[in-house]
Amino acid sequence: MNVAYISKMKRLKKRTELKFGIIYIKIMFFRKKGKRMAENIERVMNKIPEVREYTSIHSINKGFSTDEKWRVDLLNDLKYFVRISDIRHAEHKKVAFNYMKKFKTLGVPVPSTICSIELEEESKYIEITEFTEGTDGEEILPTLSSQEQFEIGRQAGEALKIIHSIQNKSSQETWESYRIKKYNNYLKEFEKLEVKYFSLAPVIQYIDSHIHLLRNRPIHFLHDDFHPSNIMVHSKKLEAVLDFDRYEWGDPIHDFHKIALFTRNISVPFAVGQIKGYFKGNPPAHFWTLYTTYVAMVFVSDIVWSIKNTPNHIDKMVQRLNTVLDDHQNFTNHIPIWYKDNDR
Repeated sequence: MNVAYISKMKRLKKRTELKFGIIYIKIMFFRKKGKRMAENIERVMNKIPEVREYTSIHSINKGFSTDEKWRVDLLNDLKYFVRISDIRHAEHKKVAFNYMKKFKTLGVPVPSTICSIELEEESKYIEITEFTEGTDGEEILPTLSSQEQFEIGRQAGEALKIIHSIQNKSSQETWESYRIKKYNNYLKEFEKLEVKYFSLAPVIQYIDSHIHLLRNRPIHFLHDDFHPSNIMVHSKKLEAVLDFDRYEWGDPIHDFHKIALFTRNISVPFAVGQIKGYFKGNPPAHFWTLYTTYVAMVFVSDIVWSIKNTPNHIDKMVQRLNTVLDDHQNFTNHIPIWYKDNDR
């Protein structure tokens, strides 16, 4: 038999053994990790009276959050959603949790809150709400008709309007000062990076020409992460708005910027419906210039955040920001093409 062929087959055998060895190690690692997580959650559950009598526990792995998320099944067909966070974030999360209670009384579709608790011995902060049945918007919307997507977006816009009804009149810093400072910090970070994907010239030119519009803008409660992945849909209707953890205070129009980055890529009819539901029709003229100013400002921060936090998804960032440039024709248009083409 040919010596070269035998040598080649030996090398192939070694590579195959190595490949399967790595796969085996990964499988064992995740099995052990899963076992440790199960043991941890069981220990934590046994310390919380509200969920101590559970019948089963199911891990929920969606999203970028580092929090542990679980569905806990109890007797009498009760299901709770349990979120476990590092106790260092407790103060911020407790504020968001309490606002969820407030929004429930105002008519916003949010999960009913059960309790929140700090387990100092575990260094954990835990929130428990009723489990929301349904499918997240990112998954379900593309399977529905355009009219159904629009209607769910309209319902989401109405919910967002109520969320924005809470105003902060005691803020010591103006929105203009706060937002420009945040933008400038990201711009400094951007300048330190070797970014070859985009020319920021048209983006910065648009911001410089319109940044004065931030002056005297009102300060209200913002969800700050409002897009289809953070809503639940059930029976083709908006079931719940989720994930208030990133809340902040600012101009309500700023809460629409996720439409440009995420929502319009998932469902344009939903995006149009969200805007029309919020304003009960077409938005006022000043909406679009402010909206586009904020989209330009987050254009910069999205580059920096993506490079630092999700380096394995740079291609997705480049794709969505190129879409933003196309939508606004390199920031020469206030109203994005997707809205003009789908206004009804």
